[in-house]
Amino acid sequence: MGIMTLSVLTGFSQNTAIVNNLKEQQKVLDLTAKLNKLQLDYEKEKANYNAISEKAASVNADANSATTNFTASDPSSTVKQAKDTVKKLKETKAVNKKLAKSQKNMTKMEQKMAKLQSKIDELNKKVQIIDK
Repeated sequence: MGIMTLSVLTGFSQNTAIVNNLKEQQKVLDLTAKLNKLQLDYEKEKANYNAISEKAASVNADANSATTNFTASDPSSTVKQAKDTVKKLKETKAVNKKLAKSQKNMTKMEQKMAKLQSKIDELNKKVQIIDK
């Protein structure tokens, strides 16, 4: 009777270890799926950043040239040039703001990916130790 009870308890503890191991593996798979999705989002944001960066370079060059091309000979044309320059500077500000926001998003995503990867590595170590 005692041997039978001992064998049942041993089998139960082994099953618990197997179930816990499977749960850990499930966590690893879930985190890996999150990491893959985050990497896809990061690549999309990177492409968006590159497009905004090109636009920002173009707009910044236009704004730099617009601020130096004033002529003082005709006051009415100077006012028109000033209004056009203000428009260009506002557009430049908006594009540069989008660029900074995109860069901030990419930085946050990189941090999240690093954090997820470290969690995955830690869980993988636990799973490997349990398997052995």
